[in-house]
Amino acid sequence: MGKSRQNRFKAEEDTVWVALEDIYISDATWEKLLRREAQQIKDMRDRFERGLDMVRVVLHYRANGGYTIEDGRHRVIAAKLADAGFIEAIVIGG
Repeated sequence: MGKSRQNRFKAEEDTVWVALEDIYISDATWEKLLRREAQQIKDMRDRFERGLDMVRVVLHYRANGGYTIEDGRHRVIAAKLADAGFIEAIVIGG
């Protein structure tokens, strides 16, 4: 996501911590990204495991509860693989 777009989200919404178990990502998307972007996800997982700062993900509320990912699929997968528990996010929509 471009910096100006991210700044626009930041101006519109507050940063929150979201439980990873509440973030929906389909099995097909999970498998596709792991296949295509394994090294990038591994590097992000290492950052989560070392407690380093990561860029916030951008989430939407789901009609039936939880969240879908607008931006940050790789980071969500990496955080889940690292057993992070929570991820810093900007939630858009109502």
